[in-house]
Amino acid sequence: MVGCFCLHMLFHVIVGITFLADFKLFNDDVNLLMHASNLSNICLEIRRYEKNFLISHDNENFEKVLSYINDAQIAVSKVAADLKIMVHPSELNDFSIKLTAYKESFLDLKNNYTSRIEIIQSPSRLKIRDLGQELVSMTEKLVLDEQQNMKEFISNFNNRLAEAILFLGLLSIFTVILLYTSIIYPLQLVENAAIGVSNGTFSLLPMTNEKGEVRRVLEAFNKMVTDLDEHQKQLFQAKKLSSIGTLASGTAHQINNPLNNISTSCQLALADIDEKQNPFVVKMLETINQETQRAGEIVRGLLEFSRTQSFSLKPCLLFTIVKKVSLLVASEVPAGVVLNTDIPKDITLFVDAQKMIEAILNLTINAIQAIVSPPGQVSIYAEKDTENGNAVLTIADTGIGIEEKDLPQIFDPFFTTKNAEDGTGLGLAVVYGIIEKLKGAIRVESERGKGSKFIIELPLHTDEAEADMTAEN
Repeated sequence: MVGCFCLHMLFHVIVGITFLADFKLFNDDVNLLMHASNLSNICLEIRRYEKNFLISHDNENFEKVLSYINDAQIAVSKVAADLKIMVHPSELNDFSIKLTAYKESFLDLKNNYTSRIEIIQSPSRLKIRDLGQELVSMTEKLVLDEQQNMKEFISNFNNRLAEAILFLGLLSIFTVILLYTSIIYPLQLVENAAIGVSNGTFSLLPMTNEKGEVRRVLEAFNKMVTDLDEHQKQLFQAKKLSSIGTLASGTAHQINNPLNNISTSCQLALADIDEKQNPFVVKMLETINQETQRAGEIVRGLLEFSRTQSFSLKPCLLFTIVKKVSLLVASEVPAGVVLNTDIPKDITLFVDAQKMIEAILNLTINAIQAIVSPPGQVSIYAEKDTENGNAVLTIADTGIGIEEKDLPQIFDPFFTTKNAEDGTGLGLAVVYGIIEKLKGAIRVESERGKGSKFIIELPLHTDEAEADMTAEN
């Protein structure tokens, strides 16, 4: 399409340059015709005053003839400049010679013959008459030739103009066809596909072989359709998870009371039994108590996941939050595992501090548990992304990493890579919900055998003074 417009532009440039050249040639022809006509008129005036002089033999007519001869010589120089474009400029040389001979004969007639009878009978008179007729004939022929040239020029110009208009018409028809096939028709396809998208039909558009703006539009539209289809699938998944959450909440409430009764009964039994007399029974009761507590934690996780959480947002120092997490997790760090933190003291977030501690604590414990074979290292560090107005918090470990096929599901509820006794698959889902509620984003980078990184982006809060006061209180 761009090539067609360039062809249009090139055509107009060529036509414009050609017509400008023609107009210059036409202007030169007009000037030559004017000068030739002026020269012809001067020759007629010379003949008129020549006749008057021959009749009256007075000085006034003589001077008039000489004056017009001088005017003719000036006019000849103008015509000579114009005749540079003519094919046969030699005719003008003949005219100049004859004009000079005419002037000499006329002067000879005036100087050598005084009476009227002598003038009539002199040979110069006949020569003057013949030369005058030739001068008039030559100028008339020059005028007629130039008029013919102008007629031919106008005819040729009209033909070229008609050809240019015809070519422009054909080029315009070709352009319209190309415009329809390359732009209008694809846009109609996009319009129809957009209507289909609004009706829930996600159909990809056929791609053209041509490269250009339209192809990029089609590629962008197909990408949009693909993304919308993926988002719709995610929406269906979210609705399904919502239903699972509702079911899990009801189930958890129903299980919670029996678990409390089991736990209470077990603790009462432990209090009344003698460990020395029945060590096996005591051990079994302790096992029942531990598993009951573990089941209770699972139930609380389900309730936490399914419950609409209430957030109390206020400015908080990220340094203070991570410091509290480090204290809470200190007892969970096994020998050979090092926990490093590097949090700038000027990063302030507008968050619910308790929920933020819960999220970071969950990720930190997961990082510690991922190091199955110490030594290893867990790092918590942060930096400012001033360009986007975010704080970037990273929890990294040198553990076993996550399989690439598991990464897309890592934040799904009930999905876990741990053994059944080690995890329920709700922790990361809760973390994801907390970060999303705080208007942030979380993503994971991992390579099997080299460790994982959980990267959290949260909006910065700029009122540091208020954040410091909040942290102190």
